[in-house]
Amino acid sequence: MPSLADGQSRFIACLQKGPGHFPDDLFAQDAERALLGLKAHANNISHARLVSLEDSFPRLHAHMGHETFHAISRDYVDQGHVMACDINHIAADFPNFLVTREQAGTAIDLARIEWAWIESYRAAEATPVALTDIAALPEDALLAFPVAAHPAMRLIKITGPMSPELGELVETDPSALMVARPEALVSLHPLDTVEQAIAEKIADSGTMGNLLAHALELGDETTAMQHIITLIQAGAMTRIQG
Repeated sequence: MPSLADGQSRFIACLQKGPGHFPDDLFAQDAERALLGLKAHANNISHARLVSLEDSFPRLHAHMGHETFHAISRDYVDQGHVMACDINHIAADFPNFLVTREQAGTAIDLARIEWAWIESYRAAEATPVALTDIAALPEDALLAFPVAAHPAMRLIKITGPMSPELGELVETDPSALMVARPEALVSLHPLDTVEQAIAEKIADSGTMGNLLAHALELGDETTAMQHIITLIQAGAMTRIQG
């Protein structure tokens, strides 16, 4: 008699790879009835994967149109590594799959934005730095103020025209979009090239002084601090505890 682990692996192979991998010694019912049940189960799983993609990328679905989106989705979920994915993370590699299918930059950007939105929503909680935390600090304390990137902050470089599905953001023509969730709500923030460059340095800066030094390399003192304030107001930073 095959072991439980062997039976499970053959059962999964049949679901993922089709009737050619049917384990005909595993079921009490005759093979035809068992295979019929497995087909129904596999169809349900396949449908659930497609629904999960549609739920993860509603704007992309609207942007691409139902038929195009679902044709690409079916090819995506038929990949072995995707079949093995937890349903909650099945969409993670979909933006990169669009690249291999030579989709337009607008669609790829939109997919990356929507997946970043999900990552931001699921990210760990952290108290965001607020302007009130630094407004009254003397210069030495402000420069030494310890900062890190907020765990819910994500940056997406924009490579094509903005999709109309992003509403008023279409008019902003940003270099990047920042996804942030300082409190309960996830929000999208267009960034210019300087703000993007500063945001990319938050994780490595350690202190407000180091971040300001990076910002000063990109502009004068007035605009440098204003860019940092913009990022603070968006919820891009948290204070390093220690």
